[in-house]
Amino acid sequence: MGNFQYKTIIDDIINKINNGELSSGDKLPSQREISQYYDVNRSTVIQSLDILKSYGILETIEKKGIYVSQYKWNAYITSNIHWQNYIGSSMSKNNQYYIQRINELEFDTNIVRLGTGELSPKLIPNNLFKEIIASSIDESMQTNYEEPKGKLDLRLAIVNYMKKRGVICDVDNICITSGAVQGLKLIADGLLVPQSKIIIETPSYINSIRTWHNIRSKMFPLSINYIKRNINNIFKISSDYKNSIFYCIPTLHNPTQNTYTKEEKQKIIDQCQKNGIPIVEDSIYSDLWFDDKKQIPMKSLKNSDNVLYLGSLSKTVSPGLRIGWIVADKNVINHLSDLKMQNDYGASSISQYIATKWLSIYHEKHIDKLKVGLIERKHLFIEALEEHLSIYGSWNNPRGSFYIWFKFSIPINIKTLFNEAIKENILIQPGEIYDSNYKNYLRFSYSYIDERDIDRSLKKLSNIIQRIRN
Repeated sequence: MGNFQYKTIIDDIINKINNGELSSGDKLPSQREISQYYDVNRSTVIQSLDILKSYGILETIEKKGIYVSQYKWNAYITSNIHWQNYIGSSMSKNNQYYIQRINELEFDTNIVRLGTGELSPKLIPNNLFKEIIASSIDESMQTNYEEPKGKLDLRLAIVNYMKKRGVICDVDNICITSGAVQGLKLIADGLLVPQSKIIIETPSYINSIRTWHNIRSKMFPLSINYIKRNINNIFKISSDYKNSIFYCIPTLHNPTQNTYTKEEKQKIIDQCQKNGIPIVEDSIYSDLWFDDKKQIPMKSLKNSDNVLYLGSLSKTVSPGLRIGWIVADKNVINHLSDLKMQNDYGASSISQYIATKWLSIYHEKHIDKLKVGLIERKHLFIEALEEHLSIYGSWNNPRGSFYIWFKFSIPINIKTLFNEAIKENILIQPGEIYDSNYKNYLRFSYSYIDERDIDRSLKKLSNIIQRIRN
């Protein structure tokens, strides 16, 4: 019980700071008074206060007492990375096992990766990067630190990029990040508090990375099927959504490929507005919609002031470029960009220069060409699935991006399949990575694998399945 008590004291003091009950420079009551208030022994109080002091939240002034810290960092303490010391991992042991093994093996040149969510080296336009860098010789390319929000010319290019996708914003609505993952990290550090509820669609890519598991906020999963079935009544009236945030990939979801209709997106926005819940719209795949009719981002719809839009070039251009952006309310952007500068002084100025030229000149034509290449790969992959794996499961035809969400129709031990596949130099991505309830799923990807390896690898996987079932 004592372990719970000191965490409760820490949470409550931070909550009082957030609510204005305690302000910078305020003196705390005596240890005896705090002990009586929380009905705990003095040693528990001392433990709690020492932890808060170690994070800079409180400070001791000699011969006077304990005070709320007056340092500027106090503005961000509620999301300090050290909160990872208190969070219980919501991920299963298998989830961690799979992720660790995948991370170990992904750079093994003998391994064929059947689930990697990256572009093949063949699809990355390195020749155009060389062209951009060569042209920089005649220009005054700056390599100093850029301003907190990011390179102005790049933000202007993103304003134009967003306008083509129906989002009207200006340069002060944009913060440049080192990819979308840093955007997620900034949002976690800057906007979430230990009492926050992180509402996520499930299964979800967010479960496969530690970005939002590093603070003492609870994940509240809502299945995509539940959201779609209850699109007019997603959130329970009885629940307290104060300080909550809703993370979603509304277009070409990873891993399921789900895409909400325009009407569904609007209803999600309206209900989040009603409940005071900001939305993090992860839109890193939306450019890869295969049909001619483009999908509309949430950020372009009515009532979307509460939407924080995440964009990136990692999935459409190159993972090594490490350029992403957040589009949000100006006050939020000021806060996040200030925090970003305290963390790493901003994204690479060279990458920002390349990204500026890229978005201004090359991006739209590249996307058209890239989609042709991905569609060809998709057809090859589905043909091989139909020939070798259709007797074992089913899938939906992807309408864009990289992924095929495969559901087994037979009982199978996925961990055995995972390990046996590795023995034959095949790496698969179990659905359990994205949600522990999806043990009979695999996430396939046709974006990275060499076209020549698709048929023989799926045939080999089929043989492994047949062998371990007998």
